[in-house]
Amino acid sequence: ASLEAAENGAQVFLFPNGQELGEDAAFLFQEGLAAALTPPQEELGIELTPEIFGEIIAENGGWLNNPPILESFQEASPLFYHRFEKICGLTLESLPDPAQKPYLHFSGDPLNGSLFKQQLLLNLSKSPVIVKKEKVREILYSPEEAIESLLVEKAPEETYPIYFRAVILADGGYSGDLQRWHDYMPPANLIVLRPSQKGEGLKLAEKMGVDLAQMGFFGKKCLLYNSDNKEHGVLPSEPWDNTYLLNKNGTFLKWSESTPDEVFNFITHSPPAGVYLFFSGENIYIEKASAYDAFFHRFEDPGQLASALSLVDMSLISGERLFPPYYAAHLRAGIDYTLGGILTTPNGEVKKDGKIIKGLYAAGEIIGGLHGKAMLPGMPLSETLYSAENSGKAAAEYAQR
Repeated sequence: ASLEAAENGAQVFLFPNGQELGEDAAFLFQEGLAAALTPPQEELGIELTPEIFGEIIAENGGWLNNPPILESFQEASPLFYHRFEKICGLTLESLPDPAQKPYLHFSGDPLNGSLFKQQLLLNLSKSPVIVKKEKVREILYSPEEAIESLLVEKAPEETYPIYFRAVILADGGYSGDLQRWHDYMPPANLIVLRPSQKGEGLKLAEKMGVDLAQMGFFGKKCLLYNSDNKEHGVLPSEPWDNTYLLNKNGTFLKWSESTPDEVFNFITHSPPAGVYLFFSGENIYIEKASAYDAFFHRFEDPGQLASALSLVDMSLISGERLFPPYYAAHLRAGIDYTLGGILTTPNGEVKKDGKIIKGLYAAGEIIGGLHGKAMLPGMPLSETLYSAENSGKAAAEYAQR
């Protein structure tokens, strides 16, 4: 967004606000790019028009807060591929599963996520954008509800205003600030998978009372967890037969008879560091679990299992016709993205009580309303390209009036 605003003639100051520039760039890249009418699609004979692309988003999402943004997004989708190449000089050439995800593009080189970040920072260093170390504490606006200044902190207890015509909020979503927005969610066994997203921009926006959308939705993952090295892996989507979730209270849940939401809720409502995936016998381990060996511990008898896992009640195990050896792995729940954010116009203009705040814009995953009840693969990068270009141009135009 900064590069786009500078390219359109505005003098731009960029405030990282205590965060590392480009910290989440590799995450955006790894999911690929969702776009219509791209060269790889054409080479495979896939006719993915903007209209079909919009239908895919709406159909998979199931519910939208901001239809005008979806319409604008799908119309702009043929530009995303070339926009991406222009920004970072990298090319996305492959379609991993054309039949199922014809809009999703990956690069085969895993290092390209780092190259994407490096190229963005290189472009920034060559631009006239001025990076500021001060932290933004508040956005100030006039009685006419037009942007007036930023209140910045130079040192503790030392703040002063810097006057601007336009401000763009573009620091990602609120994953790292999850509990603040969802205090009903038990913190036990919960890992925030994108802690780099501190939610600073949303805090500033909320303080102003701006309109927000879809704040109740977030991406859930159930994770196998290695308590020794703190590493985690995603629990397979297909349950294994005769496999259970159990916790230190002795409560069982049969995995194959449970929905993903039930599994997620069981993990988050179990005692802290006290929920496990459990099965017995060698067959499941050899057929399924050996690929996740780093997460499982083997036990030869129920007493050894109960002692190692500090289980309060093992009486239910005897009723499940289980036999040695026994395998157990720690479980955690993870939040990898959040869907909600600031409600904007297609040009990124921020609203309050349905009215545009003059001079205030938002871009990237800080905005809400584009997605339904799911974020499709490739959407984060496409959303970023789309909203950064629109808000950068609009903010530059407004600032120079």
